[in-house]
Amino acid sequence: MSTPNYSLAVALAAARWSNHETARRINERAAQHGHRHIAVHHTRVGRWIRLGEKPNPPVPELLAALLTEHLGQLHTPQSLRLLRARHLRIPLEELEHLVLIQRATAANLSVEDYVRGLIRTVLRDHLCL
Repeated sequence: MSTPNYSLAVALAAARWSNHETARRINERAAQHGHRHIAVHHTRVGRWIRLGEKPNPPVPELLAALLTEHLGQLHTPQSLRLLRARHLRIPLEELEHLVLIQRATAANLSVEDYVRGLIRTVLRDHLCL
């Protein structure tokens, strides 16, 4: 199941860049930095937004830098949700899994987003992140 990338959509809307303009700017910056193999098409930008697809490096870094310069506020590949997640498998008992499903449903979140929030809370609270 795909999840739209609202962070990227909001940043591009703030910049007032269309998908065409975004692709053009990325391609131009890539060429300036010697990345001759990069040729982002506007349809790909749309897929990043609508489907949450993740571009290959160095595109996330290039786009974050372009938006930072244009908008005058820091944007990172992480804040734009352009980096591929590292997957973690945790074996759960059936009852644990059912409880997670119930709590995620009550919070109107996917199980993945709910668990991600739980893990981030624990990391912040116990590791002072």
